[in-house]
Amino acid sequence: MNAKRVTLSTGILRRPKKTKFALVDVVNFNKKCSRRVTVQVFDWSTGSPIPLKVSPCNTKKCTITVASNKSIFFFADVSKVRFKYEVRITQHHDRKLVTNVTGVTNASFTPQEGDTVLQRSLIRIK
Repeated sequence: MNAKRVTLSTGILRRPKKTKFALVDVVNFNKKCSRRVTVQVFDWSTGSPIPLKVSPCNTKKCTITVASNKSIFFFADVSKVRFKYEVRITQHHDRKLVTNVTGVTNASFTPQEGDTVLQRSLIRIK
C-alpha cells in the first residue's frame, strides 16, 4: 500500500519557561505495513527558522521507520529556545498513523499546558 506523504506542522509555539523538550509520539496502528516518519524542530526566536537536532538520530532531520502495531518517539532539546519553536512531521497520509507533539519538562517529562498539539490539530503544509 503506497500512501502519499504529507508534511504537518504544529505552527509556531511559544515556549513556556518549564518546557525543556519537544516530544513527538508516533503510533502505527497498521497491522501489516511499517511507515517512515521524519521529524524536524525549528527555533523561530530570531524570526527565521533555525533547525535543532532531533533524537534519536541526533541530526537536524530525523527519519525512523515505525513497525506495524508499534510506537516510537522523537525529541529535541528546546531549553535554549528563547521564545518560539515549531515541530514539522513528514509521514504517510494514513489514518492508522497517529502523531502527537508535547512540550515536556526535564526530569519527569511532565507535559506543559498549552504546549501539546494532537494529530487532529496539526496543520498540513503543501
